[in-house]
Amino acid sequence: MMKRRVSSHDVARHAGVSQSTVSLVLSGRAGTRISAETRQRVLDAAEALHYTINVAARALVTGRTNRLAVVPIHPGGLLDRDMYYGQVLNGITLGALEANHNLLLHSANYPDWQTLQGDILNGSSDGALLIGRKHADPLTQALLNAGFPTVCISYYTAHPACVAVDCDNVGGGRIAVEHLLACGRTSIAFFAPSAVETWVQERRQGAEEALRAAGLDPHTMLILGEEYSDRSEGWIERLVERLRTSSPKPTGLFCSEEGQARVLVEALGDHGVQVPEELAVVSFNSTEMSARARPPITSVRQPLAEIGREAVRLLHAIIAGEETPPGVRRLPVRLDIRESTCSVAENL
Repeated sequence: MMKRRVSSHDVARHAGVSQSTVSLVLSGRAGTRISAETRQRVLDAAEALHYTINVAARALVTGRTNRLAVVPIHPGGLLDRDMYYGQVLNGITLGALEANHNLLLHSANYPDWQTLQGDILNGSSDGALLIGRKHADPLTQALLNAGFPTVCISYYTAHPACVAVDCDNVGGGRIAVEHLLACGRTSIAFFAPSAVETWVQERRQGAEEALRAAGLDPHTMLILGEEYSDRSEGWIERLVERLRTSSPKPTGLFCSEEGQARVLVEALGDHGVQVPEELAVVSFNSTEMSARARPPITSVRQPLAEIGREAVRLLHAIIAGEETPPGVRRLPVRLDIRESTCSVAENL
C-alpha cells in the first residue's frame, strides 16, 4: 500500500504552528515576521517528517511555477561551434539566480512549432526567453497573441507587445566599416548569409551610414549573401572568386556572422588572399572564436552575457505585473582590434 504523502498541515501540527506559518517559512517568505526560533522549529519538523514541497500544488495555489522557459532557435544551437549561445546562457543563468528563478530548457526536437508552443503554455513555466529566432517566427507571434510573458533575445518582431533585448547593431556596423575606412580600405564588401534577419539588416544599415558619412556611395558596397551560406558546398571557393573578379576589388570585408568569418579568414590564405595585406576583415560578436582565429579577427563585441541577464530582468518584471513598455532595449558595443585589420596608427 502506498504511503500517504506528508502535507504542510502535518508539518504545522508537528511544529505546533499554523499552516500559513509553514507556508511562509518553506517558501522563503518569512522575513522578520516570524522569529528565528519558530522558523527553525518548522524546518526541523519538515526534516523529521521528510516533507517535500509539492510544486504542482503550489503552482495551482499561487499561479506561479517560479520557472522560466529558455527556447533556442533550434536545439543544435547549443552544440554548435558558435560561442554566442554559451555567453547568452551565462547571462540568463546569472539573471535567474538574481531573481530566484529556475530555468527550464526546451531542448527537444519538436516536430513543429505548435507542439513546442503547447509545451511552453502547459503551465510548466511562468514566461519564455526566446533566443535568436526569426523576425517572422510563428511561435513568437503565437505566444505574444496568447498574452504569455515573453522576451525576445537578439531579434524582435513587429508585434505591438514585443519586448526584446539586443545590442546596438546599427552602431556596430558603423564602427566596423569606420575602422576599415580608417585603415585605408575604401572598397568594402558586406558578407551576410541571410538578408531577412533584423540584426543583419541593422548591421548593413550601420555599414552604409559609415560609407555615406565618409562621402562614399553605399550602393558601391559589394553584398555577399545567402548564396555563400556554409550550408552550400564549395561556398568558400565561390566567394573568393567573387572577391577576385569584382570591380572594384574589395580591400575590406565586414562579416555579419562570426562563425563563417573565422572559417573564411582561415581559408583565404590557402586561396592566395593574404589577410590583412590584401583584404582586411572585421567580424561580429568578438568571442574566443574571433580571438583564436588565425589570424585573430578584429570584431565588434556585443555584451552577450549582459543581454541574457537583461532579458531575465525584463521577463521577471512582466511576470510580476510591472509596467514594461514594448520595444527593443539596446546595449552598447565596442570594437576589439586584432591582426585581421591594421592598427589605425599605421595609416596616420
